Amino acid sequence: FARRGLIAEHGTSWSLPHLVGMGNAMDLLLTGRVVLAEEAKEMGLVQKVFPPEKLLEETLRYAQDIAANVPPLSAAVIKRQVVRHPLMSAEGALRSSNTLMAISTSDNADFKEGVRSFVEKRAPKFRPFDPAAKIYIEASKL
Repeated sequence: FARRGLIAEHGTSWSLPHLVGMGNAMDLLLTGRVVLAEEAKEMGLVQKVFPPEKLLEETLRYAQDIAANVPPLSAAVIKRQVVRHPLMSAEGALRSSNTLMAISTSDNADFKEGVRSFVEKRAPKFRPFDPAAKIYIEASKL
């Protein structure tokens, strides 16, 4: 965008430094240059790089692993924590995490199933996502 006379738009001047650091953000925003996959991985813009012929296979494998081994409710809460907690003070994020963990370990059938399946050395059978679950309601306050 800089090469076209524009500025860092739609919040990229805030989000990019948080993702890749101030120096990398300044480089990318000021130069407007193309970044290839390996460099994007080195700076933390992406987590993994695959050859084009393996991309779909690896992406599906990753998604299938999460779907098979992580309860939808836990995934939803973790995503909310990772998005919201960095915007909070460290103390606020810790307090929030402790509240969510107390709910997660006391009023959560998925936790019980996760432990049971681990002890029994079998695949877990987690419940479908429930937006009325106490932990999701608490996480929605973030």
